[in-house]
Amino acid sequence: MEIKDQNEYEELLQIRRDFHRHPEVSGKEYETMERICGYLTEWGIPFEKGVADTGVVATVVGTETLADGRPAPVIGIRADIDALPIQEENPQLDYASQNPGVMHACGHDLHTTIALGTARRLKNMGKSLPGTVKFFFQPNEEDTGGAERMIEAGCLENPHVEAVLGLHVSEECYPGQIAVRYGKMYAASDMLVLDVYGKSAHGAHPHEGIDAIAVTMAILNAAQTIVSRNTSPTDSAVITFGTINGGNVRNQLADHVRLTGIIRTIDDQTRKDTKARLKKLCETVAESMGAKAELTIIESYRPLINTDWVTDVVKNVAEETLGKDNVILEKEPNLGTEDFAFFAASRPSCFFHLGCASDAPDGCATLHNCHFNPDERGMAVGVEMQTANAVALLKKLAEQR
Repeated sequence: MEIKDQNEYEELLQIRRDFHRHPEVSGKEYETMERICGYLTEWGIPFEKGVADTGVVATVVGTETLADGRPAPVIGIRADIDALPIQEENPQLDYASQNPGVMHACGHDLHTTIALGTARRLKNMGKSLPGTVKFFFQPNEEDTGGAERMIEAGCLENPHVEAVLGLHVSEECYPGQIAVRYGKMYAASDMLVLDVYGKSAHGAHPHEGIDAIAVTMAILNAAQTIVSRNTSPTDSAVITFGTINGGNVRNQLADHVRLTGIIRTIDDQTRKDTKARLKKLCETVAESMGAKAELTIIESYRPLINTDWVTDVVKNVAEETLGKDNVILEKEPNLGTEDFAFFAASRPSCFFHLGCASDAPDGCATLHNCHFNPDERGMAVGVEMQTANAVALLKKLAEQR
């Protein structure tokens, strides 16, 4: 792929690598916040910091009034800023993380840099920018859902945001490519804690107790029928228990077992039904075996559903900017989660994937991997795309009025 503005790209590289050297985990992004504010100050872009504790909202104002006298539209662009509690293993990089046990292994340093580069470009457009663009530098994407807290803090108001754009780097496509999907894109997530209570007895006399481990096995086997027999084959659902702890000694029946896990669903009704069925199944199976089960469900991220007309805007911009052959339409939703979903539930939105795969012999490690090392040229594409997306989306909103 061709870099159109080499000087700009070199500056983006330095900005991104500075963020990469100094990663901070969710809720602790204090230096990251100050670095973001420093660039915004240098470029004359007004901002509010400390939104949802460590977030930043910047505002680029272009024309404020349409030709017919109505207020010009307002959109938002989101970039997550937090890193992961992972020890980086990229000794070949002179900009590897300097914070032990913390790494930008999910590309948020690229997302932040792309948003900054886009903000500066739009700022330089002056009144030719057909509206206002707010930038949400969002904390806590990897942990407690900073998007929801930023929204609760009012980031979508004053001025009122009418649509939101977001992106995530992907090692499954190359710089110069994007991948986009209409409708359901990421799953909802619910966290599970299951406690199974039995009755202790000597292992040589199991009839005198109630084996919580045996009850748990029955629940685990039965739980998978919710996906295989209660969920439509054309829908998606996953029930996974990832930890199990129970028992004290080898010759004694366990009287308590605790499991933790997740439910992932795409459809809101499927989400509701799956949770209800699992809760009833756990309680009923345990009761039938003389035990007791208590299932605690902790709601987490909601499903991310793209808005068709906003996705049309992004797809059309990408085809014009990158060429039709470089626009990938994703066929299936991702059962992972993404807290941009809270923005997408609040406003018409589009979230897309930006290519960052490396053509080096060993390729690019996956996201959340200690060796993750994306092709930074994707940042230049990200700035081109988000700049063009912002202008096109503002014009579309003006047309719809």
